[in-house]
Amino acid sequence: MIAPMRSAVRISIGVFIALNLSVIGSSVLTINGQADDTVPELVPEPWVHETHEYNVSGDVDGTPTDAFFVNERWSIDVSHGDVMTLIMARNITQDGISAVDYTNNIHYSIGGKLYIAQFMIWELVFKIGGYGIHAPLTTCSDFEVEYSPTVYDGTVPTFDCNITYEGIRVYYGGSVPVGSDVSTVDLTLLHHIRGDWNNTHIKIEAVLDFTNTVFFNPDDSNNEFGAGEPFTAEAGYMMMLANPEDFTTIGPVIPSGYTNTTLEYNMTLDGGTPLTVSRLDMRDNFTIYNASGARASVGYSSMEMHGGQAYVTHGFPNLTYGDTQSMKSDPEITIYHDRVTETDSPTDKPLWILMPVVAGIAAVGIAIFLRRRKTHGPVQK
Repeated sequence: MIAPMRSAVRISIGVFIALNLSVIGSSVLTINGQADDTVPELVPEPWVHETHEYNVSGDVDGTPTDAFFVNERWSIDVSHGDVMTLIMARNITQDGISAVDYTNNIHYSIGGKLYIAQFMIWELVFKIGGYGIHAPLTTCSDFEVEYSPTVYDGTVPTFDCNITYEGIRVYYGGSVPVGSDVSTVDLTLLHHIRGDWNNTHIKIEAVLDFTNTVFFNPDDSNNEFGAGEPFTAEAGYMMMLANPEDFTTIGPVIPSGYTNTTLEYNMTLDGGTPLTVSRLDMRDNFTIYNASGARASVGYSSMEMHGGQAYVTHGFPNLTYGDTQSMKSDPEITIYHDRVTETDSPTDKPLWILMPVVAGIAAVGIAIFLRRRKTHGPVQK
């Protein structure tokens, strides 16, 4: 699944809900690939930097403040071509409210300004017996991050990065069934990263493990549902595009259009040609696993837009309580960028992290987003 890990960290966590901007300086780990005259030219390796922070104050508009606090943040930062991608698990607190999330930030320079395309996960939702159960990542017992050394697949550098949220409580707060604290689910996001000349491809296998999941039936005195009861899992995602300096005053960039499968922004090349630089494909096909093996199934997806933020629902039906052990979907993100060179370096660029707040979200289908202005000619796809 993943090559021998360079590092693995288990982090105790708490809870989350926040909206703000954090500016954090970043150093990088430089790894250079050398081309041989007798073989095809190797694509230079991406710059990879891991950041692990505990108990530090965040910045708002460049000013340190205790109103925003990073309890734990573990990130893998990847710079390739002219973009930087941050894959993060965070436990943060703002104005006394704490939360845990998964965030994938993609940094672009458009017309001399920094823009960040952000993809976030806050919660899982389960539907069984006509009831909906919200399980936010804030309730997980801990999270673990690990990544592998870079290896070449032919001429293309690749590496893996895994993030696991363990022990997410299916029931929490308010009035819940007695003993429901034993009901948990694990979420693992397996990132397979492939950095080519003009694009970085990230395949994300999202795995839900139901080994310790118990569902209670409110129509039957909160006794456990019987084996064979059908249920559905939904993942909760949010997407947006924003310039960090404008975010706190005018908010995210408003899309020029969207459907259930597309999200577009009116940014163009100097010649007026629209250019797609990032593509998120969540896919409705997924795999269900039980004691007998694996079977393919088909899910559903939809998107809604609120205040420049896209809320997407990605559902996985046809699961069977007491039989389904786990399920796996395989979304993919393709990031288009300038041709990679040996001298590409993010060391002179600040690291911006967008921190929007939303109460709860659903999940994703297929999204194509961000059209931008470039100064080095069209991207080769």
